[in-house]
Amino acid sequence: MSDEDCDRVSRVHTLLEQEIIARYFSRHSAGGNVEIGIGDDAAVVSPPDGSKLVMTVDTLNEGVHFRPGCAPEDLGHKALAVNLSDLAAMGATPLWATLSLSLPDIEHAWLEGFSRGLFSLADRYGMKIIGGDLVRGARSISIQATGYLKSACAMTRAHARAGDSIYVSGTLGDAALYLELSRDTEHRTVPKPDLDYLAQRLNRPQPRVEVGQEIVAFASAAIDLSDGLVLDVRRILQGSGVGARIDLEQIPLSDAMQRQRHDAKGWDQVLAGGEDYELVFTASPERSGEIDTVRERTGCPITRIGEITPGDTLELFEAGHRYPLPGRPGFDHFA
Repeated sequence: MSDEDCDRVSRVHTLLEQEIIARYFSRHSAGGNVEIGIGDDAAVVSPPDGSKLVMTVDTLNEGVHFRPGCAPEDLGHKALAVNLSDLAAMGATPLWATLSLSLPDIEHAWLEGFSRGLFSLADRYGMKIIGGDLVRGARSISIQATGYLKSACAMTRAHARAGDSIYVSGTLGDAALYLELSRDTEHRTVPKPDLDYLAQRLNRPQPRVEVGQEIVAFASAAIDLSDGLVLDVRRILQGSGVGARIDLEQIPLSDAMQRQRHDAKGWDQVLAGGEDYELVFTASPERSGEIDTVRERTGCPITRIGEITPGDTLELFEAGHRYPLPGRPGFDHFA
């Protein structure tokens, strides 16, 4: 191929890439605190006066985080939701996101669905997509999200104290149960409403942004539940230098989970299955009235599941008796 032909191919690919970005990802124009958005070499933004910025990034890879054939609209939603869950755990308000997207081929129906799911969730929180990258390769989605703190300090994993209560938002284990049912070799019959609900919990997690914005005023520690309750609670304990007791019968379970879970397998999904994208946080027992207020304001269930203890041990109890920790405490890419 001649140099002229190479130049022509390069121009065609560049034009195609620009057309894709313009068609599917340039919905948020500059304005407000975004001085320059998509369409230049980099974005230029102005953070709210006197605020602290909070940044996070997450990657979803096909074959690791989602299966081939996963609905693109669900992927667009989830890729942003997992980042919003991190911002929620810090008590941040969403501002902007950048997207890095690797695709094996250009499929316009896929791009349409993906962008619809992405922008629908971004618009819910007034978040702007301000830039990114588009490349050819194995299907992979990376989003870097930025928020800001309205309060003086962020929530971290490092300040839980003995005597604090442990709370969790929402219900746990639904996404893990759906994955278990989808691999079921016994072909159990599950009512469609239950299966649909569990699938929604896996594919369309709802980040608890509003809860995070409320509890940042009084929570002593917090983390988003992405890798499993046991593993993520341990991260708080390690960061804070404390132990904990969790009462299994206090852990909130959805109606679908209660109908479909089976004995110990159900607890394994709840304790170590991951993919919940709820918040677990600690707070002084004196804050129980404020937590009631948060429930009312956000409409999100918040349940006390245990307490922080002296030492460095996590203990599980069921009906007053010690319950063994799961052999696999949660999801770890390199375990």
